[in-house]
Amino acid sequence: MMSNSIHERFYKKIIYRVEGKDYIKFFNNITTNKIEFKSDNKMIRTLWLNNKGRIIHDLSIGWIDNSDSNALLIDHFSSESLIENITKYKMSLDVKIIETSLQAKISDIHSSDIEGIYFMKSSISLIDKYLAIGTSDKLGLVNNFNPMDFILQGISYNKKIFRNRTPMELNLWCAIDFNKGCYLGQEIVARVKYKGQVKRNFSFVKIEKGIDITNAIIYKGENEIGSILHTDYINKNESYCSAFINHNENYKQSGLRIQYGEKEYYCEILENLFKSYSENY
Repeated sequence: MMSNSIHERFYKKIIYRVEGKDYIKFFNNITTNKIEFKSDNKMIRTLWLNNKGRIIHDLSIGWIDNSDSNALLIDHFSSESLIENITKYKMSLDVKIIETSLQAKISDIHSSDIEGIYFMKSSISLIDKYLAIGTSDKLGLVNNFNPMDFILQGISYNKKIFRNRTPMELNLWCAIDFNKGCYLGQEIVARVKYKGQVKRNFSFVKIEKGIDITNAIIYKGENEIGSILHTDYINKNESYCSAFINHNENYKQSGLRIQYGEKEYYCEILENLFKSYSENY
C-alpha cells in the first residue's frame, strides 16, 4: 500500500530546462553545492536556502546528450516560486528557466530500449537508482521501485516534512559543499557544523500496526524524545513514519511508545544509514 505522501515525494516533480551562459555561475552563487558540468548523466543535488538557513528549494541538475547547453533542473521541493526567485536574484546574469511538460519517476534500472525517456543517475546518496524523465505516457513503461529501499537507508523525499526545515534537520549534509564560495544561509549552516548541532533530526520510525498516524509524540519511558509527522508507507501490519528525534536519541532502538487518540502503540527508531553517511560526508 502506498500513501499519497509517497506518491508525491517520488513522482510529482517539476522539471525545467535551464539556459543562458551564466546559469552554472548563478546556481554556484546561490545554492549549497558545487555545480559543474558532468557528462556522465549523474545529477547533482543542491539546496537553495533562505537567510535563516531553511530550505526553500531542493533541486537536482543534470545534463542530457553530454552537452552543457542541455541542462535539466528537477524541482523536488519548493516553498516559494522557483521562477520568481531566479528572476529576483539573477541580476544581470544570463539565466533563463523554462518549465517543461516532462515528468520524472524513480527507477531501479536504466533501459535504452524505451524511446523518448532520458535516464539520469540519481543524485540521492547510498542508493543505486535512476531518474527516468519523459512524458507521462512513456513513464508508464518504466518499472516501479520498492519504497523500502529508501526507508531502510533512512532517506526521505516527503515534501510535507521539508517545509521550514534546515538541511541539518533532514541530514542533508551531502548536498552541501563546504569548500565552495558563499551562498544564501551559509552562516547558519557553518555555525551548526562547527559550533553545535540541531536539537532534532530526521529518522524513520516503524510501528507494529498498519495504521496511518500523523503528529504523534514519541516517548521513551516518561520522556518525550521526538515526534511522528506523517505515515509514509504501510506494508501489511507495519507502518513506516517520518519522524524527528532528539539528536542524542536518534539511533536504532525499540521499546518506545506513542499515544495516538485513546490508543497506545509501540514503535522503534530504524537504523539511519543515510544520517551516518551524510554526517561524515
